[in-house]
Amino acid sequence: MTVYTSYFGGLTTEFEPSEEADIFGVVRYPQDFVDRVTDRNIPAVAPPENLLDAYKRVEGTAEDDGADYPSAVAWRTVDFEPRYLNYLRSYPGPQRVLDELRERALERDVWLVCWEKDCRWCHRRPLASEIVADLEEIDVVHRPDPRTIDLESGSDETDENGPENAALTDFTPEA
Repeated sequence: MTVYTSYFGGLTTEFEPSEEADIFGVVRYPQDFVDRVTDRNIPAVAPPENLLDAYKRVEGTAEDDGADYPSAVAWRTVDFEPRYLNYLRSYPGPQRVLDELRERALERDVWLVCWEKDCRWCHRRPLASEIVADLEEIDVVHRPDPRTIDLESGSDETDENGPENAALTDFTPEA
């Protein structure tokens, strides 16, 4: 079995989960179409509102300042990943959802879907890793593969299906 991660735009245009797969939106603020392309949305494993707000503020400022990769700046500046993992591990709601997702991943493919195109600056990457951490023979596959995202464009794109402030980020490796 496999835990896949993707973004809404990719799920509706590029990638086709099998009919047996479970497809979960993992966003705090879903739009109406999310119910049409997923089996359900699970806000309990979306980033907490205060972390998401901090990330968006820094990302907006980095964008205003002309940073090549505002999402990368925001991710590092707000210490996103450790704070998000602490949230998942500290509250009973996310813990119950993680347990359910682990059970499902043992039985069938699971897709985790949100707004961000590049999983390197998205909560679904550490979420997928957290789900499979204690599971043997369960793979994580990111769609698109972040190594295939154009590194030369130097600009963030917005998913036409997402909210106005949802960035689909490009990535540049640290030197």
